[in-house]
Amino acid sequence: MAKRFRMIGAAFVAAMLAAGAAAQSAKDGLAATPWETLDKEPPPKVIVDPPLAEPLSRGVVVVQYRTENFRIVPEVGTAALAVSPRVGHLHVTVDNLPWHFVVADDSNSIIVAGLPPGPHQIHVELADPTHRELGGQTVKFVVPGSSAHGPSPGGCCPLALTVRGAVNQRA
Repeated sequence: MAKRFRMIGAAFVAAMLAAGAAAQSAKDGLAATPWETLDKEPPPKVIVDPPLAEPLSRGVVVVQYRTENFRIVPEVGTAALAVSPRVGHLHVTVDNLPWHFVVADDSNSIIVAGLPPGPHQIHVELADPTHRELGGQTVKFVVPGSSAHGPSPGGCCPLALTVRGAVNQRA
């Protein structure tokens, strides 16, 4: 019986050591702490995935994104610049058009419908509460030749929206 308890104890200790080696620090898997000053925070970053294949096959572009060292919130103005961890919103530009729309929610998805068939791109830019852009990423894709939803209204311009929180804004 004592031998059995020693074996179980040894297995438990080995498992705990292995788990400790995998997660060296709480900071490795978490966002910035609110107790850190902005000048000590790592730079913000946005990671944008290619569009989901199934909706794209129907002519609907669903792009998922995530941010690092940056929280998407509907706050604007200079007072929000001092918030830590860093906050802001996204500027989303479709096909280099002269305007963008703003995403200020945490849905982590951008949905664009009504693009004509052919090559397109979506640029997702982090923006601070005063709309100063902090860096972004562009994803390129091709909308297939036929769409179950037909062309966009007027046949020329995309209808852009997000699940919630989108605001049209002139650049």
